[in-house]
Formats: sequence, C-alpha cells, structure tokens
Amino acid sequence: MVLPREHGTWMMFFLPYLLGMILSGPNWLHLFLLIGWFFIFLTSTPLLNIIRKPKLKKDMLPWVLKYSTAAILFTVPIIWMQPILLWGIFLLLPLLFVSRYFIKKKQERSLWNNLSGILIFSLGGTAAYIVGQGSLTKEAILLLCITTLYFMSSAFYVKSLIRERKNPAFKRKSHIFHLLLLLFPLLIAVPWMTIAYLPSVCKDFFTTRKRPIKPLRIGIIEIINGIVFFLVSLFFLK
Repeated sequence: MVLPREHGTWMMFFLPYLLGMILSGPNWLHLFLLIGWFFIFLTSTPLLNIIRKPKLKKDMLPWVLKYSTAAILFTVPIIWMQPILLWGIFLLLPLLFVSRYFIKKKQERSLWNNLSGILIFSLGGTAAYIVGQGSLTKEAILLLCITTLYFMSSAFYVKSLIRERKNPAFKRKSHIFHLLLLLFPLLIAVPWMTIAYLPSVCKDFFTTRKRPIKPLRIGIIEIINGIVFFLVSLFFLK
C-alpha cells in the first residue's frame, strides 16, 4: 500500500478529528466520516507523488483511484444528509492547489505550504464537530483555529531543530510565534487554554539548538506534547 511516510501527519490527522468528535458528541456518522476522511488522507500521498514525479503516474494512479473511490463511497452519503459539509470541499480545493504550487516550485518545506497542509488536517476536526452538532457553529471555527495554531507551533519548532538549526533569525521567529500563541486564548476569552499551549512554548524556549537532536527524539517529544495538548483541550473546551 502507498502510505504517508511522515509520522507527524498521522498526529495531524487523528488529533483534530478526535477533538471535534468528542467535543461535539460522538454518533454513528462519525465512524463513516472518519473512514471517508481517512481515504481522502490516503489519496493525497499518491496524488502528490504524481505531481512531484510525473513518471510515477503509472504506478500511483491506481492507488489514487482506489483510495478516492473508497472516500466517495463513505463521504457522499454523509454530505447528502448534512449538506453543510460542502463548505469543506470549497475550502479544501484551493488548499490543494496551494500544495501543488509549492511542489512545482520545489518549495514544499515552506511555512506557507505547511500552513496549507495543517489547515487541511484541521478541517477534519471542524467537519467532525459539524457532524456532531448538525450545523457550522462558532465552536467549530474556534476548533479550527486552535488546532491550526498548535500544529503551526510544531512546524516552527521542528524546523528550528533540523533545517533551520543554524539560523538564529528563524529561532527568533519561532520564539515570537510561541509567545503570541499564549495570547490567543486571551483573545478568544478562553484564558485557561493557555495551559494547553504552555508545553509547546516551554519546549521551544528550552530546547538547545547548539547540537543536533535525533529525529526519533524530536518525534517522541511531539507525540507527548500532542497527547498533553489533546487532553488539556478536552478538559477546557468540553
């Protein structure tokens, strides 16, 4: 099977969706939406591989067709029952074009491309919230913002440890972003959510950039931080 290789994408897939499902009240539709969303997620890997290397089209196209067919089978009935979910498609398509643009420009590691991908994953959480509530609410939009900012903080952090480790300017940008992250809960009148972001801020400020850190260790740190963020968010947003 053609599967995503980046471990971080699995966290970005499951965390927003589970938050949206639990916070809105789980029901049987969530299972079908999860399966459909999962196959949409899988479709992206062979599809982007084709864009990166057109010569792989012969090998990747069958997987695109298989995954997308399964995605359609599970998502169309839910969209039929809750047409409000169509807004997600209108948002998803331009974000996919953004990813295509950066691939063609050989700039996949751009933070703007990271933001586009993170928004796509966060939309899964918003869709799950809509399925639970039956409508697009301000809480669903709030969840989109909360998860997007969290994963952008991870993008800054990981880049500052690997590709931009020797770039002091990027390190400062990462610190500034994380400090602003603490202000966001105050702006949305959920001050206690600051606690959910606090571990991200601490690891960004206290992790050394003077020597390289093994990717496995960085991955473990991110998994632990993601679990903490998930649990604290459930506590304060429930």
